[in-house]
Amino acid sequence: MKHFKSIAAIGLSLLSVSGLARADLGANVSVLSEWRNRGVSMTNESLAIQGGIDWYNQSGLFASIWASNVDFFPTGHPADDGATVELDLLAGYAGAINDDISYDAILFYYQYPNDNVDQDFAELKLGLNYNGFRLGYEHAPDYINSGKAYQYLYLNYQTEIVESVGLELHVGSSFGEVFDDPTTLMLDKYRDYSIGVTKSFNGVDLKLTYVNTDVSSTYAVDSGHMANQDALVFSVSKSF
Repeated sequence: MKHFKSIAAIGLSLLSVSGLARADLGANVSVLSEWRNRGVSMTNESLAIQGGIDWYNQSGLFASIWASNVDFFPTGHPADDGATVELDLLAGYAGAINDDISYDAILFYYQYPNDNVDQDFAELKLGLNYNGFRLGYEHAPDYINSGKAYQYLYLNYQTEIVESVGLELHVGSSFGEVFDDPTTLMLDKYRDYSIGVTKSFNGVDLKLTYVNTDVSSTYAVDSGHMANQDALVFSVSKSF
């Protein structure tokens, strides 16, 4: 789920609107060359189509429903769960400490409607923003119904290079008890990082991102399902 930061930003902007509490609806759609989440391909290095509907109001509260196609494992693979769609439900709150520092707290519930195993799970995401920097922490106490916790800590930075052209930097660390047995996810604890260039053009957002991880050679996947080595991802998105 990629667009929650923009929802939080919109909800935060409404805090300054005077008068009665105001609520707004929005929507977003994206097409990506592939979807990488925490450095791992969620779509077999293939096209991803994503979209969501958002609600936010003056109090800072917001909610959203969002979906994307997924392709975790090849048909017939022992780990194939049959999932082809991820559906995210979320609710959160965005607030500000002062003009420079803002924060948000978001509860996600991830669903895979057509899978053949029960792997739906909840995750709490916390973020603190300051002058282009974002420090985030994410905690899923029962990741994919494994009974084990997945934790994620990351730092982002974004800035405008020239008018309508931005630079985005990211580094994240995946850890928690779900990694105590690496065969659970076929991963051990690892870090992911990315650098992206964005361009806004006639209300459309373009982005080219280089993504990589330091996954150990034992669990490195160069290409295909759950690929976790270096990749270039291109996306086109539009918000309404």
